Amino acid sequence: MLTRKLLLSALTSILLTGCYEIPGTFGTGANDDDRSGSDDDDSAAADQDADGWPEGEDCDDLNPQINPAAQELCNELDDDCDGLIDEEAAEDWFTDEDGDGYGLDSSLTESCEPPGAMVGQGGDCDDNDDSIFPGSPQQLDGLDSDCDGLRDWLVSIYVATDDAGELCIDGWENLLGETGGWSSGTMHEIWLSSGIHNIGIRGWDTGSVITATIAHLEISTGQQWFSDDSWRYDPNPTASDKSRRGWCEPHFNDSNWDLALDLGPIGSSPWQLSQGHAPAIFPADSPAHWIWDHIPTNLHTQYLRKEFTLP
Repeated sequence: MLTRKLLLSALTSILLTGCYEIPGTFGTGANDDDRSGSDDDDSAAADQDADGWPEGEDCDDLNPQINPAAQELCNELDDDCDGLIDEEAAEDWFTDEDGDGYGLDSSLTESCEPPGAMVGQGGDCDDNDDSIFPGSPQQLDGLDSDCDGLRDWLVSIYVATDDAGELCIDGWENLLGETGGWSSGTMHEIWLSSGIHNIGIRGWDTGSVITATIAHLEISTGQQWFSDDSWRYDPNPTASDKSRRGWCEPHFNDSNWDLALDLGPIGSSPWQLSQGHAPAIFPADSPAHWIWDHIPTNLHTQYLRKEFTLP
C-alpha cells in the first residue's frame, strides 16, 4: 500500500512541476540544478575561451590568445593582461645622425616599429662622424675610433744607439726594428691605445769605446716621453733570457733592475755634430738624454726599458 502511495505522489509531482527528487537518492540543495548531488557547481569560474584562465583573471575571456601567461606581441593589445600594451615586444631604436648604422645610447626609443630613420644599434660615441662607431676599423689620431673607451694614438718614436740596437714596444715579439746609429738615428711610428705601454731597447757595443742610447717619443698633443735617468737597465746583461722574460712588456717587475746612467743631452760630447744636434733625425729641441748602464763597455749587450701612459 505504501509503495502505491509513493508512486502516485511521484507521478503527481512530475505532472505538476516537471521534476521530482526521490528522497535519499539526489541532492536537495537549492543550487543542485543538475541533480549531481552537489549544490556548489556554480562556484567554478567560467572560462569562455577555454584558455585555462577563468574570467576573473583573463582580461579578454573571448580570445584564447590573451591571458596572463601569453607572450606580449606588437599588436596594440594587452596580450598578457598586465595593464600594459606592447611593452615587452617593443624594440630599441636609436637616432643615427651620421648614417654609420649606429646611434647614441642617449637617443634610445622603444617602439614596435622604427620611428623615422632610427636604427636598431646603439653604442656610437660620436654621431657626427661616420668613421667612428663600435668595431670601426678606422684609426683616428687622438680619438676613440671604435668606441671601446680608448683613444687611438699615432706615436712617433725617435731613437739612436751607439753602436747598434733594436726597439720593441709592449713585448719583444713586437719588434719595430733597428734603432739606427748615433749620428743619424731612425724614426718609427706605431698606433697605440690609451693606457700603459712599455718601450724597450736592446743595444750593444761594437767598438769597445763607448755605448749609449737615446729615445724620444711624442704624440700629436705635444706630449713627450724621452730617455733619462728614470729608465731602468738590467744589471746582469749576461744572464739567461729566462731571467728577464717579459722585460719589454708593461707591468714587468723591474724592481731588481738599476736606474740608467745619464750621459748627457743631445749635442754633448762625444756625440757632437756641426749643428750641435745629434742624431740628425731627432727634433732639434728634444730634451732626450743619452743613457746607458754603469758597466764598462767591453762589447756587452744591454737591456733598457721605460713604461709610459697614453691619455
